[in-house]
Amino acid sequence: MSAGTPPQSATAPDTDGEPPGLLLTHARRYNAMVAVLFGGRRSALDAWLVRAAGVRPGDRVLDVGCGPGRLVRRLARAAGPSGAVVGADPSGPMLDHARRHAARLPTASFHRAPAQDLGLPDASFDVVTSTFVLHHVPPGARAAALGEMCRVLRPGGRLLLVDAYPTGALGPRVARLMSRVSRHRSGRHHSARQPREHSGHSEHSGHSRLSGGSDGSGYSGHPVDPFADTDVRAHVPTLRTLGLTDLYTADRPPWTRCLRAVKPDGKR
Repeated sequence: MSAGTPPQSATAPDTDGEPPGLLLTHARRYNAMVAVLFGGRRSALDAWLVRAAGVRPGDRVLDVGCGPGRLVRRLARAAGPSGAVVGADPSGPMLDHARRHAARLPTASFHRAPAQDLGLPDASFDVVTSTFVLHHVPPGARAAALGEMCRVLRPGGRLLLVDAYPTGALGPRVARLMSRVSRHRSGRHHSARQPREHSGHSEHSGHSRLSGGSDGSGYSGHPVDPFADTDVRAHVPTLRTLGLTDLYTADRPPWTRCLRAVKPDGKR
């Protein structure tokens, strides 16, 4: 690809206006929380996600909301020495941690930016991934974030969105854990009742090719973070509006769901 890799000392975004959403800043606490939530299976999940994204040697890959960078390192190994992987995140402390742990991977670099304002060149990546991120983005900014991911994808490029769908007693527990390792950038007052996203589908395991979808909305009683109510299938209408095709979902126990889509290359 002709676009260059952004420098590791990329300028921090201006977050004095619109906040990027729920900002995670403590990498060690975040990693500890992940270990608890996934029961020690996060490494296997990361390997599965790399396969689901279809990363090939030589690919340029962007991981949006990379956090401490563990998936970036996996992606860099899959893309090989002829590829390049960029991790984007609005949190400076997270990126500092990510850079330290990726120091031996010359094809991995990091860029400070929120999902809804990436500041990267058009059509510059073969693959864009975003894992467990969109529930942190303000509901009103999620369409903009998806638009940015689509914009930076080259024609024929692949998008992989991943999030969780915890239900029952697990939801409030997750919300409490998230509140301990995160802080809001905004000084605005937040209602205890957060906007909710859902797809109108019943929960299931397995995978399916999507032929349609809905974007119903409602409200959740969980404070701080609507994590427990986010289903990546709720983004299907937006992705279709953006022109993405070949939408496909797959579930990975215990509560991970991915949505894969392709940006048309105009050759069909």
